[in-house]
Formats: sequence, structure tokens, C-alpha cells
Amino acid sequence: MKRISLTPTIEYVEPESMANFTACAGIVIDADPKVLIDTNMGYEETAKLLEHERPGISIITHYHLDHATWSALVLEYTDSELFVPEGEEDYLRDIDFFVEHTAAPFGLADRWKQFMVETTHYREIKDFSTYNKNFRLKAGSTMIECIPTPGHSPSHSSFYLPIEKILFTGDMGIDRFGPWYGWKECSLTDLVESILRLRSMKVDLLVTSHGGIVTGDITQAWDRCLSHLLKRELLVEQGLSRGMTEKDMVERGIYFGDKSRVKEPMRSFLYMWDTAMLDHHMQILESASLVKLFPELSTLHPMEDSMPGTRG
Repeated sequence: MKRISLTPTIEYVEPESMANFTACAGIVIDADPKVLIDTNMGYEETAKLLEHERPGISIITHYHLDHATWSALVLEYTDSELFVPEGEEDYLRDIDFFVEHTAAPFGLADRWKQFMVETTHYREIKDFSTYNKNFRLKAGSTMIECIPTPGHSPSHSSFYLPIEKILFTGDMGIDRFGPWYGWKECSLTDLVESILRLRSMKVDLLVTSHGGIVTGDITQAWDRCLSHLLKRELLVEQGLSRGMTEKDMVERGIYFGDKSRVKEPMRSFLYMWDTAMLDHHMQILESASLVKLFPELSTLHPMEDSMPGTRG
């Protein structure tokens, strides 16, 4: 893993690999209590990290596998109080609920459940606390504030450190691939609202789960994030005007390109996620567009280099 000091007491911790959605970057706040947020380094590295750090409080931003699989290890290797977002508890304590509300509608329940258990080491958890929009926590001299940012998941949350002006964005799409909304219970409109909320904040440092650290041109980074969405919408509009079927558009790619080259079962998952993301765009285009719903996007331009690419 890679560790980068942000302040004398705050570190950014990044896994060596995020392949197959089994890891994500997070932050360590070395204070009293010691706080870890989303520090999932992969199965073996996470166990070592937790044994070394011994946090007093651990927080996950949302239930997706590359974040949630960390939770069971927190409970196994530490005495930390584990906080999960209110509204996503059932995904974490019931694997069948997780599967039913994610892959099952696409006919991939069995393959997804097997992947969860065998590849990502998902385990149900029972012993946790919940947090909501009012969550505030003081760790030493650092204040931690929850910023609700739904859309990527129903209760996805970002965390703001107002004294240091550091914003941990979680999975908001500040990376070269842009935002992800590949389950039916994602919300594209909520996601845009969340991005605009974070974009309006005065911060000196953006820290992300998958896109590293952003130290300059922060507003432009958010604009690029939003422009990915405009580009995808444009591609869907162009596909419809050319008479392309939904199957053709999924094959071309909404978020993931070159899917046919990926090995199973991941190939089927990529098609599943692109299908869901296309559906989100199609629902909006039935009566409106992103710019009509969010006029503040009218000054942005679709990303010219945001054609789909394989992530993982």
C-alpha cells in the first residue's frame, strides 16, 4: 500500500491495486480516537493495516463491495466502533438482500453471490452503528462532518474536515472514468445534485476513493466529472437518432468499453452495469435532459476523451 501524509495527523492510504473491485483508498486520522474511513487495501493488506492501526472508530461511505468488504475485517481485527450509512444496513447484514437488490434483476444472482463471497471475501456483519446527515465527530483537533451525497448508492456519504479544508469524496467519480451508477437503485439525478453540492464547497484538498488526491483546479475537476455524464447522454442521444438498439448501445459501451475481451464472470457484470447505466439515461431522456434538469450544466461541454474504457 501507499501512504501519503496530508497533515501531521492525517494520511491518505491507497492500495497497490484496485482490480476486480476489491479495494479502495481511504484516510487515517491519527488522533484520539483514531479514525479510519474506507481504508480497504485488499483482503490480506487490510488485515495487516487494521492490526497495526487499531482504530477506535471506522466508517464506510457506502455498501458497495470495494468498500463494504472492509467492514467484516474491522470487526474481526479491532475493537473499533463501526459506522455504516443509515439506509444501507440491510445490504451489509444480509447477503441475500444485497443480491436481490443488485444483480438479481439482471438474472445474475448466483454468479454475483459467488463472486461476492469467493473473490471479494464479502461477509455479513451484524455489530455496527449507523450515521446520517447529522453525523459529526471530533478526533483530537480534527472535526469530521458527514456530507450526504446519494446517487452512486442510496446513502453514499462524503466527509469534510472543515479545519483542514479536506474533503473525502468517496466514490463521486473524480477519476478518469467519471461517475458510476450501475445498479437500478442508483439515481443519476441525485448523483448530479450531490456533485453540484460538493462543487460549491470551499476546500483545499480533494481526497478520493479511486482518483487519488486533487490539490489544484478543484472546480475544474468537478466540471470534468459532470462532463463525463454529458458525454454519455450525448452518445445515447446520437445512438437513438441513428436507430441503434439499446443492445447496440450497451455493446458500444456507456461506461465500460471492450467488454467482450474481459473474462467471465466479470464480462457479464460489465454488460449488466452498462445496461443499468443506459437505463438511467433513457429514463431522463424520455422527458428531459441533464441540462434541462440542471441549467447550471449548460456552461459545460461533454468530455471529448470520455469514451468508455475498461476499469478494474
